[in-house]
Amino acid sequence: MPELIYTFASLAARTADGKTCLDGMKVLADIMHPRGVPVTWIVSPESAAIAADTLTAWHSAHGDEVAVELPILTGSYAEKEQFLKERRAKVRQALPWAEATIAGNVHCDPDIVDLLAAAGFEGVWGFCWEQIEVDDITDRGCPWGFFYMDPGDRLKPATQRSVVAVPWLSHDLLKTYHCGNAPVYTNDPNDVARASICAWEDSAYWDAFADNYYRNIRYNDAVFLLQHQEAHEMECNERNHCYTPEDIREAAIMMSRHVDHLLAKPDLRVMSLPDAVRHYRSLNDRTAPSYMLWEDSPTRRPNPDYTWNTCVGPWPKTFLYYDCGAQMMFIDGQVQPACIRNYAKPWDDRDYYREMHIPRPRLIRNTQYVWRREIELSVTSDRAMPYGLALWGDYGLYQIGEAPGLVAGKILPRELLFLRYDLQPGENRFKVSLEGK
Repeated sequence: MPELIYTFASLAARTADGKTCLDGMKVLADIMHPRGVPVTWIVSPESAAIAADTLTAWHSAHGDEVAVELPILTGSYAEKEQFLKERRAKVRQALPWAEATIAGNVHCDPDIVDLLAAAGFEGVWGFCWEQIEVDDITDRGCPWGFFYMDPGDRLKPATQRSVVAVPWLSHDLLKTYHCGNAPVYTNDPNDVARASICAWEDSAYWDAFADNYYRNIRYNDAVFLLQHQEAHEMECNERNHCYTPEDIREAAIMMSRHVDHLLAKPDLRVMSLPDAVRHYRSLNDRTAPSYMLWEDSPTRRPNPDYTWNTCVGPWPKTFLYYDCGAQMMFIDGQVQPACIRNYAKPWDDRDYYREMHIPRPRLIRNTQYVWRREIELSVTSDRAMPYGLALWGDYGLYQIGEAPGLVAGKILPRELLFLRYDLQPGENRFKVSLEGK
């Protein structure tokens, strides 16, 4: 049964003067625990030891788990591997019940996949879809959801099982893609508050945001919705004063209302982050394709003091897709992709896997019989590349029949027919038979 999987994580690694961010952790726990949501705390060995009694009590009573926060790795490969093993062991020593299979925060080392696997980690949290430079993280080009990491390129999905990449948080896929400013349209409470998109009891945008994720479970085996909030951003004291007490209360109210909205939905399952990664691994032997059809959600105009130089909508309905070979975005009514990120290309900080010239398709015929349909298209390309076609319209009466060369295909009833191919240089002819159900 397809499900929306909701997880909540909190970076809780800061320490100073023998104390950690327990005040903020308790604020978040008071929101999540009464609602039956386990929290995955991303801890350092130091914060794990300081908060051990509290974390152990929360694990026993509410199913909370921990992930291991990582600093920037330095030294030789062998030294980095030993550091990771020792850091994980220290967290487990402070919290003997913790499996500590998820690493968190730093994922930019070129050897990170092999290093994490050698140290016993199953996943790494912290990927930021479409982000450039914010918080010294540039992840543009990677998928928006869970994926197995390619050992040779951390942002590229692998064709085999490896360490699972986990987003920092979840994005509004349509607005993020179109506006180009990744931190604005997310489920981070401080970002949407500073952008004046949500405020106090006004969380209508977040509700619509979650509804888009929920609607897409009909097209996928599972859709993962991950929310995150730093524990140190939920306290205002001599150690941490990122936000005012009013900001913290506002964030708490927004998150409480948002979780209530989510929990009212059928086919929603709440998991810890380690359980979500294990669930993904149980479902998939390779990076799973993701099909996401997204409708724009009305919002007030963002505050330009926070979103300076960011274009605003409204934007058209958009279909987004990724698999092991590519990521693609399609605009309502347009057959060819508006964007192709080709994972056969090397990543660079100019194109981010993007194909800068996308060939246009040509319709040869679209023949409808009594209870059958045949479509033939032509695409001429100057080089090999992954490609897709979104034929917008209601194909819900059909199922895909014979289709030579088809890599993947899906009918989204009342919306579109998606066809995934690999182009070769020259003219490519594609014939698809649709059979009545």
